[in-house]
Amino acid sequence: MNLVVLGANGRTGEHVIRVALERGLNVTAVVRSIEKEPTIKNDRLAVKVGDPCDPKFLADVFRGQNAVISTLGGRSPAKAATSVYYRSAEAIAEAAWDSGLDRVLVISTALLFPARTLLEKILSLIVRHTVASATRMENTLIDAKLNWTVARCGFLKDDAEPGYRSEEGQLPQKGSSVSRLGLAHFLVDAIENPDACQRVFGVSS
Repeated sequence: MNLVVLGANGRTGEHVIRVALERGLNVTAVVRSIEKEPTIKNDRLAVKVGDPCDPKFLADVFRGQNAVISTLGGRSPAKAATSVYYRSAEAIAEAAWDSGLDRVLVISTALLFPARTLLEKILSLIVRHTVASATRMENTLIDAKLNWTVARCGFLKDDAEPGYRSEEGQLPQKGSSVSRLGLAHFLVDAIENPDACQRVFGVSS
């Protein structure tokens, strides 16, 4: 299995790389600059430097690959920062068709689920650009008719808990957060799970 990881230098991306390598996958990590190269060293890990929102670059990276996991997301809730959700999805969709890659997994926000509490309603307003961009990202992948999986999650934690709970169409009961490591395990688990294709999951600890 050959896997591409976008956002490979991020905290979640590095967890995805480690989990995938532990499972025996061959991984290609995409970073914007060589200075952001992952600290992980492995014979089955290759690094490609380029813009993850450039479909021509991604098409070259995707050739010969089986799946891509995108851990890209805005570093702030600002409109410009969160646009990476849909800009990368548009590039992924075009590159996937050009290269023949079919399996796409992305991280989204649990705020796209119907709000269950007043706090969730308030958060949706505060980070409205994140919600709008993530919605556009998901719709782009759906319209592209790829074998996609969306992992919607709440707050991401940096603890070492590898476990997770997932539920289609909603967050698991009382699930407001998940560790980045747990999210990485979900994404890698879902790659070859046919029941995860063209499904939206809520993922929590």
